[in-house]
Amino acid sequence: MENAGRIAAWLAIALLGLFAGVMSAMEVSGALQREREYRTSPVCASAPMTASACVWEQAFTVRESATNEGADGKEPTATLLLPNGKPWKVTFRNTGPVLSRMRPGDPVIGVVWHGGIVEVRDSDGLRQQTTLGPVGWPADRVGGALALISFGLVALVGSLWAIVKRHDRRHQRAAALVRWHGAALGVAAILTLWAQSNNNWPMWAIWAIWGPLALILLATMVASAIAALHGNGEGYDLFAEPPVHPVPSTRPAARESSMALGSEGLPREYRMSRGRRNGILAIVVAKSALLLFTVWTEDIPPFWFQLGLSVLVVPTLIVFIVRVPQSATLVDNAGIRVRGITRTRRVAWEDVQDIRAEPVPGSDGGFTPRVVAYAYLTGGRRTLLKHLDDKDYDVDREIAALRGAQAELRSTDTTPGVSTA
Repeated sequence: MENAGRIAAWLAIALLGLFAGVMSAMEVSGALQREREYRTSPVCASAPMTASACVWEQAFTVRESATNEGADGKEPTATLLLPNGKPWKVTFRNTGPVLSRMRPGDPVIGVVWHGGIVEVRDSDGLRQQTTLGPVGWPADRVGGALALISFGLVALVGSLWAIVKRHDRRHQRAAALVRWHGAALGVAAILTLWAQSNNNWPMWAIWAIWGPLALILLATMVASAIAALHGNGEGYDLFAEPPVHPVPSTRPAARESSMALGSEGLPREYRMSRGRRNGILAIVVAKSALLLFTVWTEDIPPFWFQLGLSVLVVPTLIVFIVRVPQSATLVDNAGIRVRGITRTRRVAWEDVQDIRAEPVPGSDGGFTPRVVAYAYLTGGRRTLLKHLDDKDYDVDREIAALRGAQAELRSTDTTPGVSTA
């Protein structure tokens, strides 16, 4: 019942977002036409007495201004005085760059069009559109349409999928991944619009930035959904690796595994604890977000650098978030599999010479483990057994169990070269 309610909520939000996105898209044409009309309007021959389609620049003096930051629902406002002392109140979409610098008595120029002040310019030449200003509205509508329609469409597909396949856990997992990728598409569009607006880029920059990000997110969505369908319903793998050897329900969990030696103690799984994993993910996400925020808000980096860095960081971060929970060391009768972020390494038992615990140089036992485990292979090579460390496991106990399995399952005699003592 709880799951059904969650899917119903997703469906309702998706439909609402899709509707709002379509309405925003329908306003783009009108906003473009109005902005084009404003830019091509002639200059008035004299101060217009009534609302006119010509543009007139009128001198004003600031009487008062209020950014209204922290005031819910209140727009930034300013009261301007005509030379005859008549007040004219204007509202703004945001506080900068002109309004935040306004002080009582400052001279400003107001651009009057169709009977309203659409733009204010200060003595330094800085310009700011008012809420009546037509410049910038098309980009806002395009950004809103991209965010809402992309989220609404993808979330709608994921919700309907979950409803149709409500009794299949693998399909439920895949549908959930699709829905969350829809949310990511919407967030990417909002951040793109924010970057475009704050840097005064042309409207085509929205498509140039959001397009590659959307393609990357759609690719990861498809890959993750396919991997979920190939899994066992409990998790997913970005690269659709076949599910791990099933763990019998009678076997104790890996962290509480018995001391059964030989193949009776298999299969075994070693994974990072949820607390450590979430801590690492939180740190990486926070640092990546801070890096992108710094790059996009500074004026020094060129646009190609900002875009290139975003295209590099975002997919890398997505892969990291998806793959880290799946990294593990998996041990069964066939051998050892070490699943990392980018690849999985398989080692047969006949290639394992020894399994040892070794200290981590310089570790203080804080966030990093003091002791980790290695499998020594033929030819003098060794491979790290990921997450088999003293942060989450009794390393000596687990190595004893793995050595017992190694002694029983090796099909050929080992070559003397690495001591097993």
